[in-house]
Amino acid sequence: MRIERCAIGGSDLLAWESGELPAPAWFGHAWSGRVIEVGEGVEGHFEGERVVGAAPPPCGRCKHCRVGFAENCDLVLEMIIGTDALASPHGAFAEVIRVDARRVHRIPEGVDDQDAALAEPASVAAHAVDRSGIRLGDIVVVIGAGTIGLIVAELARIGGASRVLAVDPSSQRRELACDLGSDAAFAPGEDVGRWLDQQGHGLGADVVFDCVGAEGALARGVELSRRGGTVVAVGVSGQTPTAVPADLVRREVTVRASLGYTSADVHRALELLAEDRLRVSGLYDDEPIGLEQIQDTLASFAARAESSVVEAAPELRGRTVLVAPNG
Repeated sequence: MRIERCAIGGSDLLAWESGELPAPAWFGHAWSGRVIEVGEGVEGHFEGERVVGAAPPPCGRCKHCRVGFAENCDLVLEMIIGTDALASPHGAFAEVIRVDARRVHRIPEGVDDQDAALAEPASVAAHAVDRSGIRLGDIVVVIGAGTIGLIVAELARIGGASRVLAVDPSSQRRELACDLGSDAAFAPGEDVGRWLDQQGHGLGADVVFDCVGAEGALARGVELSRRGGTVVAVGVSGQTPTAVPADLVRREVTVRASLGYTSADVHRALELLAEDRLRVSGLYDDEPIGLEQIQDTLASFAARAESSVVEAAPELRGRTVLVAPNG
């Protein structure tokens, strides 16, 4: 692949700051590119094809697949985090990368390279919304308006939510959330509950997405949920999130976890981008940077970080930065 665009995400910043990676292929995992060479025996792909990094279909051979849980395929998870035997020795902060043919998905006509580079976080968001079981008319709160949180908010609306609220410490991200269709956005500590009482059905949120994973975020999600509601844990950080068990029981709240994405999620995300129903152009900076600027850009992100949580996505002027390795 010739890499056209690669997004710098929150997990890239954390990896850079900590020096720890799940796998080398993880650093720079949200990308779009063009096929410049097809390996021997590879079918279904061609030189010049525009593709994104994606999850493969279930393998049909692992333990999960063999007992009917193909949605939890071991190979899919290994490929997503870059720990499978055929993983690239590096991520897509590079001019060229060799990729297993099962790990790419064709970009539909009408989706440019910039938007396509955000297909990976869009797929993560799509998986989370699918896991939530959202229903028509639901009231939704998204805690954490980083890249994934903002896309979760958009997809919740597409999925039928009647009200969508965002919670984030950054005034820029709160403004962006409203620009992308959220009904209101609040800083942590502001009275979201009062808005839910006055503008909603007075019971709390039907679905809450924790796109932060930091200490207290999941507990806050339980507090904002109505009795019988659902909280979806999406974000992961170095901190240990807690939720008060008594609140879980008293409210009969369903807590669901969402990890990664599937091949079907990638397809859904790309189709929504192609149909112009999902808007991501407002999520990235207008001017891409070159490979030689990554170090300084990450240092700038670290200096500006408003919190250490994963989904406080790195931003410059409130947007994710794209890398253009080939100019």
